[in-house]
Amino acid sequence: MAATNKITEALIAFLQNPSSYPHHPPTVVIRQTHASVLAMAPPFVYKLKKHVNLGFLDFTQLQERKRNCERELELNSRFCADLYVAILPIAVKHEQLHFGSEGEVVDYALQMKQLKDGYFLDQLLQAGKVTRSLLEAVLKVLKGFYEKHPPEPFVAPYGDMEGIRKAAEENLDVLEQHTGNVVHPAALQAIRHYFQGFFEENQSLLAKRVQEHRIRDCHGDLHLDHIHIRKGKVCIYDCIEFNDTFRYIDVASDIAFLAMDLDQHERPDLSSYVTSRMIELLDDPDIDSLVGFYKCYRACVRAKVECIKAGEPEVPATEQEAGRERAKRHVRLALRYVLFDSVPAVLIVCGRSGCGKTTLAESFSNLLGWEHLSSDVVRKGIAGLPLYDRSSPTTRQGLYSLPVTDKVYQALLEETLEHVKKLRGVVVDATFSLAKHRALFGQALDKRQVLYYFLEMQTSEGVIRNRLAERDKSPKVVSDARLEDVDSLKRIYQAPVEVQPAHLVRVNADSDADVTLANALHKLSGLKRSKSGSASRRFFRGNGNTAQQERCP
Repeated sequence: MAATNKITEALIAFLQNPSSYPHHPPTVVIRQTHASVLAMAPPFVYKLKKHVNLGFLDFTQLQERKRNCERELELNSRFCADLYVAILPIAVKHEQLHFGSEGEVVDYALQMKQLKDGYFLDQLLQAGKVTRSLLEAVLKVLKGFYEKHPPEPFVAPYGDMEGIRKAAEENLDVLEQHTGNVVHPAALQAIRHYFQGFFEENQSLLAKRVQEHRIRDCHGDLHLDHIHIRKGKVCIYDCIEFNDTFRYIDVASDIAFLAMDLDQHERPDLSSYVTSRMIELLDDPDIDSLVGFYKCYRACVRAKVECIKAGEPEVPATEQEAGRERAKRHVRLALRYVLFDSVPAVLIVCGRSGCGKTTLAESFSNLLGWEHLSSDVVRKGIAGLPLYDRSSPTTRQGLYSLPVTDKVYQALLEETLEHVKKLRGVVVDATFSLAKHRALFGQALDKRQVLYYFLEMQTSEGVIRNRLAERDKSPKVVSDARLEDVDSLKRIYQAPVEVQPAHLVRVNADSDADVTLANALHKLSGLKRSKSGSASRRFFRGNGNTAQQERCP
């Protein structure tokens, strides 16, 4: 490994030097992925394979690196023929590296034209320039590609369910090595549970995909920064060449990668458009039933890749940390798919005071990357009181009166709907002791076709009393409820018997926070939900399509 690192360091130093290139570019910028080193030397980009063996790829041998350069040029020419220029040998002569074959050839560089900055799809999205019509051009290129390259008989077996299952489990096995710093064990277990359920329920559908020749030689790495659009020309590049099994996939998986990346950039409206439009263009309604699983699978792939990159010693510490953060974001996204399909959702954590709902709500907020809205915080904000000071008995009498409580829940609902309008999920934390407040939320969310769950924490009387008694020992408690209030709070609590089973999940919260979180995730991940594509379309219709109108001019 040490020798390999020295070789890589020497090659990077060579690539960093503008005088190494025949055209002497004014500057050279080096970027690294988990498997490649890229040198931006205008007007070209030079790409080298790292001397690494990551299991799913092995670039430790010179001839294998050359073969993969040739393979990359050949395969990517299917999408963007004029991007790739040549494969250049790098040799050592008189102990100096140079481009050419004189001396001992030690590596090969793939030379490409440099695409103009600012026109990659992730950059266009950041600039607010991605519209449905712009995506339409990309989707029609993909449709043409899938139709131009008919399925080969030898590719079909790669759609076998056991192969897909094995790949999904291998991704999670890698992520399991990063529990703690990247992924929470309970989140990983929920994703495993979801995958198990998917394979149990969809064996016949996956077999049907093979029979209908939906398994193709695809792109395999179809995310936003691999798509360039300028002056009406679409260039899709950097498909997977190093492992055919990652490219011989269901077209639904290929499309799901693009849709997932749009979700990751907080644009579920565009993600939904990609899915629904490709269903039409390919006349493939079964994509609706598969896209949720494949988006979750793809998010796990991206998280795994970022974890691998973050573990490479030659990658600078700042990039390693950035890689871990990107991995965390993709794990959060995978968990959102597991729990709530592909749409913004509302998780309402409720139950009697002292049941542990705030602790669980904070955990969900961290795991999902969603805002945590607390009735305790809203209540004290309305009254203008310090968050962590317990109110006097006289103040509490007015603060917790029904008129004030009605205002609190109305304010909570308005803030919740603002998040939904911005296409973001949210975790709501409140007792919801009264049926009328549950109805207030349920009716508003049903009207907008928003996916939501009341997660009722059920706790024994003794545990509630112990937890309320412990509150006086903690300086960071917003709620005013204490042990002396337990009987009065119990009397006013109305169990949510009127909430429809499709929207109610009950969780025993007698155990510690980690066990309760694992139980809640397990229950939510096991729920039967409608097709995720259909759920997306209902959501946007239920909101008058305003999100798309506002954000997709």
